[in-house]
Formats: sequence, structure tokens, C-alpha cells
Amino acid sequence: ALACFEPEAMAIYGQRREEFQARRDYIVPALRELGFGIPVEPDGAFYVYLDCSAFTADSATFASQMLEEAGVAMVPGEDFGSHQPQRWLRLSYATSMAHLQEAVQRLRDWLPSRAAPAA
Repeated sequence: ALACFEPEAMAIYGQRREEFQARRDYIVPALRELGFGIPVEPDGAFYVYLDCSAFTADSATFASQMLEEAGVAMVPGEDFGSHQPQRWLRLSYATSMAHLQEAVQRLRDWLPSRAAPAA
């Protein structure tokens, strides 16, 4: 356990922390630009919880369609709690920056075909 505090291990930790911060700093503004609400910016995690109610009233169906039609995987809110789960999605950014950029482009291409939910 003490080996994780050696300078070499701490350098690896620092590098990984910077990589996750760069991914977060890319994906959060990109998702907001696409129209997703993100009320809390992640701090210390590698996932973001986002509001998809601008696009759907059913995050589970939306996540399934997103995977099948756009090739982007997100998890519906029902897997993470009971407070309005139909309006939430969770996205992990524990992947490469290239994959995140590809996912954003796929969403940018796919989302215009989505109609806003009826009020």
C-alpha cells in the first residue's frame, strides 16, 4: 500500500488526474452546447449526470435509441435513483478523448432528428 505514495506512483496518479480533468473539461461544455442540462459539474468522478428532458420524457427509451441509432452509450437515470429518473442520463468519460470527440460528433449529427417532448 505504501508503494502508491512513491514519487513514481504519484507521477502516474498526477498524469491520470490531468487526463480525466481534460476529458471532463471537454465533455461538459460539449454536452451543454448540444442542449443537455448539467446542473452539477463533476468533481472527482469520471461520469456526468445530464438532463435530457429537452429531447425526451423517457431517458430509458432515449438511451436505447441513442445506442441503436447513433452508436453512443449512456445509462438511463432509473439505474441511479428515483428522483425523476426519466429525465436523466449518465455518461462515463473514462475513455479516450478521441472516443469522446467521436461521441459528441455522432450526437451532433443525431440530435437534430429528435423532436422535443410535447408539453
